[in-house]
Amino acid sequence: MARRNNVGNYGGLYGGDARGLYSSSSHRNMMIYGKPPRKWPKIALVVVILLIIIGCIWQFACGGLPFLKAKEDSGSTQQAQQSQQSQQQSTQGSGTAQQQSGADAQQQAAASGPTTTLQISAVGDCTLGTDPNFDDETSFTTVYDKTNAKHFFKRVTKYTSNDNLTLANLEGALTNSTDIQEKSFNFKGPGKYADILVEGSVEAVNLANNHSYDYGEEGYEDTKKNLSKYKVTSFGYDRTAETTINGIKVGLFGINQLSGEEVVEEQMLADIESLKDDDCALIIGMFHWGVEGNYTPEESQVDLAHAAIDEGCDLVIGGHPHVLQGVELYKDRYICYSMGNFVFGGNDNPRDTDTMIFQETFAFQNGELVVNDKTLRHAQVIPCSLTSSSTVNNYQPLPLGGKDAKKLLKSLNGYSKKLEGESVTFTTTVDDNGCAQVK
Repeated sequence: MARRNNVGNYGGLYGGDARGLYSSSSHRNMMIYGKPPRKWPKIALVVVILLIIIGCIWQFACGGLPFLKAKEDSGSTQQAQQSQQSQQQSTQGSGTAQQQSGADAQQQAAASGPTTTLQISAVGDCTLGTDPNFDDETSFTTVYDKTNAKHFFKRVTKYTSNDNLTLANLEGALTNSTDIQEKSFNFKGPGKYADILVEGSVEAVNLANNHSYDYGEEGYEDTKKNLSKYKVTSFGYDRTAETTINGIKVGLFGINQLSGEEVVEEQMLADIESLKDDDCALIIGMFHWGVEGNYTPEESQVDLAHAAIDEGCDLVIGGHPHVLQGVELYKDRYICYSMGNFVFGGNDNPRDTDTMIFQETFAFQNGELVVNDKTLRHAQVIPCSLTSSSTVNNYQPLPLGGKDAKKLLKSLNGYSKKLEGESVTFTTTVDDNGCAQVK
């Protein structure tokens, strides 16, 4: 553009002004050196200037001259190819990294293996029968005769039938024996009452308690036979039990501390060692201990529970006080010191009807128990009344909701806070399934 302006300031080809070489219009047609002036150089200059102007306009306004454009396209193509190659290399590198990351993840998954879970439920003292001195009108046997085996666990089977294993403490004999022992209370029911457990989806029961021998050795042996007949597993004292669920071997043992502390601890350690030797991935102990009516465990209960976990027990469930006691977490294992009564034919109108179902879901990888903060969150209780009647014990536990559930859960949390160890608290409201989660 500067060149266009400069051209406009000159009149002729040789630098003269607008009036000609000699600054006079009268000499415009004079010959130079005797020859007439040539016009073609001027014309050529004008053509060149016009071409330059056109080229500049084309270059800046239309994207460049064709031959320049071709060169630029060639350069751009090379740059694009280089960029594409760079992107391909980057993508290949990223893909390789992703493949490596995926391979690592697969190796890690293969190393850890799939996770298997088992949900275990536990309930309290169950007496399937009555004492011969109880009032027949309100006794357990009378209720059974008026209903059927499904009546007793009817309102809680949605919990017990949807887990992997339900445990209970069976207090009393299932026998026709008349060998009654001299005691304050002697509980028994006919062998067919074992079907109550089947209908309630209770798969295993502890017999290590102070009522299994209410009708002597004969009554105890009959109980084991009748349970076996209905395919209900029993364990306790010197008998452990093992069951395999989803490929996981679960070991069960039962201890009656009322038999004497020294003998009991020796038996407990032997039971746990035996289950460990049999490669049980999960070991659960049920204990009969404490003082009836006490809401706080005795020091001996705490010591025995801790010793069990130190030896390898993964869950401790207690009974006998006939009321709830607190829940403790010891070395990442739960201890329920007393579950209270559940389906309990031992009293037609108990003063404290609070009870519960405790549930814990255990996780396993490669057959090994996994315990961490996440897995420990998978514990819950279902607050219940041991009767669904407001006037008498109808021996049919009822899950609680609303204010009744809140009251029970606040009481349970209060019992737990009185423990010297790490107390476990649950939400004081239940979810849509009637469960209170561990906090």
